[in-house]
Amino acid sequence: MMKKEQKQVEAMALKPIGEDERKDWVSLAFVQAGICVCVPAFLLGALLAEAMPIWPAIISGSLGYLVVVIGMVITGMMGCDLGAASCTACEAGFGRSGARFIVSTIFAVNMIGWFGIQNGVCGEAFSNAMYAMTGIEIPVIVSNTVWGIIMLLTAVFGVSALEKLDKISIPLLMIIMLYGTFLAFRTYGTGGLHTATAQTMSFMGGVALSFNFTAVGTITAADYTRFQKSRKDTVKSVFYGVFPMGVVTLVMGILLTKMSGEYDVSMVLIDVGLPLLGITALVISTWTTNSTNAYSAGLNIVMALKLNDNRRREATLISGIIGIILCDLGILGHIEGVLSLLSYVVCPVGGVIIADYWIVGRGKKENFRPKDGVNLAGVIAWALSAVIAYFIGIEFTGILVGAAAYLVLERLIPSTSRDGSDHTAV
Repeated sequence: MMKKEQKQVEAMALKPIGEDERKDWVSLAFVQAGICVCVPAFLLGALLAEAMPIWPAIISGSLGYLVVVIGMVITGMMGCDLGAASCTACEAGFGRSGARFIVSTIFAVNMIGWFGIQNGVCGEAFSNAMYAMTGIEIPVIVSNTVWGIIMLLTAVFGVSALEKLDKISIPLLMIIMLYGTFLAFRTYGTGGLHTATAQTMSFMGGVALSFNFTAVGTITAADYTRFQKSRKDTVKSVFYGVFPMGVVTLVMGILLTKMSGEYDVSMVLIDVGLPLLGITALVISTWTTNSTNAYSAGLNIVMALKLNDNRRREATLISGIIGIILCDLGILGHIEGVLSLLSYVVCPVGGVIIADYWIVGRGKKENFRPKDGVNLAGVIAWALSAVIAYFIGIEFTGILVGAAAYLVLERLIPSTSRDGSDHTAV
């Protein structure tokens, strides 16, 4: 009975995923697609549309998503090899204590914060749409709480629940988005597409902006790819899940902004008199993304608080409830900028673990040896590259600088991932 329950509700957090628990790449591709399609993804299109002409906006944004895919494949294959979540994959480059007190804490704060913020966007829009459709005024705090709990429960049940949700919702959402774009063409015409736009952002600035919107997901890809059967399947699920939906959402955001001045397809549907479809699109796009925020937060809470590994469900529930409460109190609206700045701190984590696993450890699972205590080379490289990336103003430089700094420092403080190294923990 217990085994049956564990299969229905994923219980374990950081224990390596066994071969019998691995999933086909198509299932995980839907989960990856669900992560990409959200209101901020449409906002990316709007920001690019306002800063450059259509084609440079589309091409630069698409290249940004390609960089995201490359990063997710690299970190995702680590997760697949090890069967480990992203915070666990940091235990060699940062040391167990470094991974626990630095990495998992940063990841948990980031995920909980964004869960609450996106929950608030969904709740407010739902209340507004219900009032427009029925005249019934639902308090925003009620909408926030109800939809927050629904999204949270999906995460509590685990990756299998996310997979089921996304297999149904992503095709439905795609149909609604395409229909909304068609209605925008019919309602507003194509005149806005031919309006000249002064280029106020460089092409590489557009690439960097596109990456920034998915920076944290790039580093935490292992939370989901640990369920893949092989590296090849990891490449397939990431590419086919992230790139098509990312680019489609980006292009829609650009076109809708040019035509109607509104980047969000759900708002366009509401504006043209189809509020039910609009709110459906908004809820689905938030639900598929926000559930993964709560899921990843739960994994990191388990590590940060050193909970028993079978407490993933409880940790996920706690993290989501915190996000909902902070959202209802209105606190998160004042710290959204702080959460955005966290990407400067998250990206160097990717640089350290990529350098340790793929270069020092030569990409071999057997060379991944978690280190007790703190790996000073990793922590120093992380801190240094976070500062440099912040002053440069481009988040993904943190990955490159972090990797380079770690490789230099690792020569002075050899990693346990090195072939033939002294594996005594310190």
